[in-house]
Amino acid sequence: MELKDMPLEMIDTIIRHLFELDDQWDAPGGENCIYVSDARLVCRQWDSLASRHLFHALHLRHESPWLERWNELMEKEVVQQCTKRVHINSSPMPFKTRNRYWVIWQNQGVYPRYTDALARIIKLKNLTAVAFHYNKTCRTHEDLYYEEDVETESTRVRNLLNFFNVLHRRMLETPDASPIRSLTIENLQNLILPDLVASDAFKTIIRELHGLHLVVGEERNTLDSEMMLDLQRPERLGFEPHLQTHWIEPIAHQLTTLTIMFQVSWGAMPARFDTSHLYFPNLRVLHLGAYAIVHPNQFDWVLRSKDIHTLRLDRCFIGSHIRFNQNLRQEWGIDNTGWVPLPRGAFGFGDEDDEVFLFNGTWEEVFNSIREELPALTDFRFDYIPEVEEVRETFLRRPDLMKNDKPYAARYSAFDTGWCEGWIANDGPMYFGDNNPSPSAPEPRPRYYDVVRELNRAQETYEDDLRGLQALVAETRRRPYLQN
Repeated sequence: MELKDMPLEMIDTIIRHLFELDDQWDAPGGENCIYVSDARLVCRQWDSLASRHLFHALHLRHESPWLERWNELMEKEVVQQCTKRVHINSSPMPFKTRNRYWVIWQNQGVYPRYTDALARIIKLKNLTAVAFHYNKTCRTHEDLYYEEDVETESTRVRNLLNFFNVLHRRMLETPDASPIRSLTIENLQNLILPDLVASDAFKTIIRELHGLHLVVGEERNTLDSEMMLDLQRPERLGFEPHLQTHWIEPIAHQLTTLTIMFQVSWGAMPARFDTSHLYFPNLRVLHLGAYAIVHPNQFDWVLRSKDIHTLRLDRCFIGSHIRFNQNLRQEWGIDNTGWVPLPRGAFGFGDEDDEVFLFNGTWEEVFNSIREELPALTDFRFDYIPEVEEVRETFLRRPDLMKNDKPYAARYSAFDTGWCEGWIANDGPMYFGDNNPSPSAPEPRPRYYDVVRELNRAQETYEDDLRGLQALVAETRRRPYLQN
């Protein structure tokens, strides 16, 4: 068969395989685009086919040369017709490339070169997916850390409002504009944004979504004098209910793909992500990152979505040891149902306002419930991706590289309101008070974190958790063959 006689579908498949996708949201990778570009020169037919892949996804980078190139591309009819996905950087990186335009934008909200470039999205009538990428580091004190790679809170909020307004203008001003079906926001700061969620732009865009991917960032103090206040920041207490009420619940019935990842642990404490009435009837793919389980029924909202075929749990854990002081459990309204209360002095916590609990839930129970309650599941991943930047970035591009061969060591954790961020990171051996559950007599000096024995919940449950994980993975691998 000669090349001219090959079916178009076969040629299209060949061209599509000339480059690999750069991330889970289908952005084409750098060097490989050259091959697709060369394919356009073969003939008119190949030009048409290759253009659809070459311009399928574009990236707006917040730097002068890239802004100019972006504006040139937006004037080409082939780009306007072929682009279906756009990635947008909110700021120049690294920040040493900042110029006077960025300073004016940060201080006064004026940056015509960037905002005008972003507004050209209006011309992309076939756009269906957008991804907005913030810088990872967050700060709310705008007069501090000026030399760090930080976008100030006001700049982040302004950027997000502008972004949604542009998408809204596109729907209003572009004839026959396709609806945005997939929205990704990476490093969304955990801020409550009443003006945004109340706007027509926000409501118009999210009610068309089928896929929502949120990677939530959070300010972490580096000053010793302020680190102890991190746990009681307003955003730590209010953002998760805000996320649930305004971002998730209004569109739960229409979502087929959902990603919720946090930089720090979320789901239970200090704020509660209330899942008691959450239901996703059409959900097929769910990806949770840094989700903390501390109640027996806390995973039920996932199990109610019977059509899930892909479930990925990254850095998720069970909170097995819990301590409150300063009456914070009552102040936060934390339910202790399913917890085992311990007497005063257990683990060395002997202050009058100490409350110490154990939660005996295990990953074996979670794995078994997933295997029994999600009959459509064919791809399950359970992994702990390190916070090393290059590793994390690789993961964001290829979540399918997550492993599921064994339970990771940090799958159990402890929570202590006297510990900076609350959740105590561990990789196997745990640190919770003095690690001794036997009550100690009151002492002039508290025994907090004077370790007297090893505490390792992950090691205690390893064999059972491994058995549950292996049974779940084996079942998910068997199902496609049974369905055929």
